[in-house]
This record gives sequence, structure tokens and C-alpha cells, in this order.
Amino acid sequence: MYKPFAGSFALAAALAFAATASAQSLGIGAGTQGSQNYAVNAGFAEFLSSELGFDVRVQAYGGTGQSMPLIDAGRLDLQLVPSPDMAAAVRGEEPFEGRPLQNLRAAASLSSSAYGFMVRADSGHTKVSDVKGLTITYGYTAQPTLRYQVDGILAAAGLSIDDMKVNNVPSVPNGVDDFISGNADVAFFALQGGKTREADASVGIRWLAVENTPEAEAAMQKFVSTSYIKVVPAGSAPGVEQDTPMMAYDYVLTVGSHVPDETVREILKLVHDNPDKVRKILKTFAEFSPEDMAPQMNGIDYHPAASAYYDEIGLKN
Repeated sequence: MYKPFAGSFALAAALAFAATASAQSLGIGAGTQGSQNYAVNAGFAEFLSSELGFDVRVQAYGGTGQSMPLIDAGRLDLQLVPSPDMAAAVRGEEPFEGRPLQNLRAAASLSSSAYGFMVRADSGHTKVSDVKGLTITYGYTAQPTLRYQVDGILAAAGLSIDDMKVNNVPSVPNGVDDFISGNADVAFFALQGGKTREADASVGIRWLAVENTPEAEAAMQKFVSTSYIKVVPAGSAPGVEQDTPMMAYDYVLTVGSHVPDETVREILKLVHDNPDKVRKILKTFAEFSPEDMAPQMNGIDYHPAASAYYDEIGLKN
């Protein structure tokens, strides 16, 4: 007797297997859960999965100092990385001194992101220069490049870490925990990080302003060459009571040189052609502009497929 159901089931199973086997598999690095870096990479992974059908695995690490070497070695494929971290890695600067990661490539700049110092809202402090002599979170053994960002923000206010009391922590989320518990007066973090909202809900926060001058920016850039001062509008994030100048830098889509050209091209075309969807991934990308995807990155090479794509659509890098 003819049994069509059995044959149909076998065909469907074969097609499902073939579809699964053909799906592009990608490993994406991310920061610790609760950090902005985890949120942006998890959101980007979901974007690639839902829009391109990629099989994407998000793997969390203590910081880019742990994940970027894995991209360099071909054990991970990509990650949205703060530009100072990538610059230090490819140039062989501390904490990568003597061991530059030569297989990292830039694919795109997705957005500008702000970082700074939070204090308790009832502290009365409004500027970085106000907190001289107070206890600040520092160390960041799992995220060593972040020490330079703290140093840069202090420098923009004419201060150094020697002017502060130090509360050493392994990571910035740990630092916010210590800030909430009262072990630190000042904590460094990303404006749009999940821990920012947690701290604001727990104790109430205010972000401190840096001086918005060319001299302050130049002092900051001695520590973080890819940084710049960005004025964050009042009310745009928890703890921003008025327009607040803060340190900012770009989030760079960082890929390994091993990632196939076609994969890089597919991702960039998706990002370029769908700016509204990119802006909805996370508030970090609210200002994303396709025209700014390919900035000059001194000392950082673009993936060949990225350069070819930008040439094709008339964007220069």
C-alpha cells in the first residue's frame, strides 16, 4: 500500500537538515552580562539571526582582552568592540604590548557611545573636577584597557589617578556593585549599560561633566587616542539631568581575517540598507548613520570585503 505521509515526512526532515547544515554559523564575543558590551553584541546577534538566518552563538567574557585574542586566533568570528580596545590590540599597545593581534579587521563603525563617571544624585557633584580625593573604582584586571579611559577622563579635568583614592575591582560591573554598596564614591561605566539603570534604581545617579574644550579633549586623547568629547542631551539617559559633555568613542564591528568575504558583505549590506532596524537594536545605536560606517581608522585595516563593499557603494575608508 502506498504511504504518502511517510515519504513526505522523510522529505521534510531531509530539507530541514539541509537548511540547518547550510545556515551560516558565527561565534560572537561579548562582555560580561550586565555590561553595555554584552547588550550590544547580544542584540546584534539577534539582528543577524532574525534578518539573515545565521546560526549565531554569543559567548560572554570578562572583557575584550579575553575575547579579541580568540577572534585573532579564529576561535570567534566577530564582536562589536570599543575603538580604543581594538586600536590597542592591533597596534600592540598595553595590555597587548609585544603581542599585536594581527588578524583583527574592522568591518564598520556602528555608532558613537558615551562613557563617564557616575556619582550619587544627592552628592552635589556635577563635574569631574569636583571629585578630587574621593574613592573611585579602578584596576579592572579583566578589562585592563578601561584604566586608560578612566585616566583620560581624569586628565580632561586636570587630574590623575594619583589624586584619587582607589577601589580596585576586576571589571566595571563589579565596580558599579561596589558603588551601589557604598564602597566607592565614583564609578566608571557606559552611559547606556544595564548596570546604569540598576544603579539609578538603587541609589540614584548623576553623570559628571568634563570640560568641553579643545584642551580637555587633547588631554583625554593622550590616553585614549580614538576618543572625543560628546555632549549628551538632558534626559536622554538615567542620571543626565542637563546637557553633559562626556568621553565618547565609536563601536567598531571587529571581525577576524578568516571570516569569508561573502559573510562580511552580507552583514554590511544588511546594516547599511536597514538603518532604522539598526537603531532599534539598542539605544547605543540610536544615532547610527550609514554614511558614517567607514571612517578612517589610523593603523587599523579594514577587512578586504568591507573595503570592496564601501568602494562599490561610494563610501571611502
